[in-house]
Amino acid sequence: MSLSSLRRFAFAAVCLIPLPAWAAGGSAVLQTHDPDGNEIVVQLEFADPQHLRLSSQAYPQAYLLMLGQNSYNVMQFGNFPLVIDTDDMIAQMGQGQMPPTPAPTDDIRELIALTPTGEKETVAGIAGERYRLRYVDGAKQQREEIVVASRDTLLHGLSLSLYQLGTRMAKSAGIQPPAGSERLARELDGKGLGLLRFGDRLRVLKVDRTAPAAARFELPAPPGEGSLPSLPGFGLE
Repeated sequence: MSLSSLRRFAFAAVCLIPLPAWAAGGSAVLQTHDPDGNEIVVQLEFADPQHLRLSSQAYPQAYLLMLGQNSYNVMQFGNFPLVIDTDDMIAQMGQGQMPPTPAPTDDIRELIALTPTGEKETVAGIAGERYRLRYVDGAKQQREEIVVASRDTLLHGLSLSLYQLGTRMAKSAGIQPPAGSERLARELDGKGLGLLRFGDRLRVLKVDRTAPAAARFELPAPPGEGSLPSLPGFGLE
């Protein structure tokens, strides 16, 4: 997996949020885009606030695990798994260089308003409500997007776990999350909402409410030590 593609493997880099009651676990498939604008499908598996697994069909030999306060990149190297601590990887990339995250909200510098439109929209078989999001982006331009969100407990839990992961990655890279993204996350959390669609940047394709097996969140090997290896085919050479 290329380092730049990892940015599409987490949500907005926002501050940690007090978390509500959680679903028993499940999974979701999201459609989003990589930093070059190419469409990418990401699968999220969720057990509880401490266990999250992110993978993509585009990179079948790699995935990301969040385990408590730590996160790891797991890759298959020949017949052997390679586990790299995400914080160590980001540190080796250099201060301020973060593997980008599947983040529809990472450009919200200032949140102006999140207003319900009164319109309904069903995404992936889940009934949601449309909200009009107005914000100022990094270029100081005022923008507007239609966001579809639902009070679905599983989506709420998945969204907030991803917020946590994005925050940790940002802090490791010495990056301050945008204030607007943080405020939006808190508004969604306060309303008990999880995202179903964010404009044309992100859409939930499928939700499975079956709790993943515990083995899905186990490291296949101890985290590696030292410098990142040269791995042809993984964008680390």
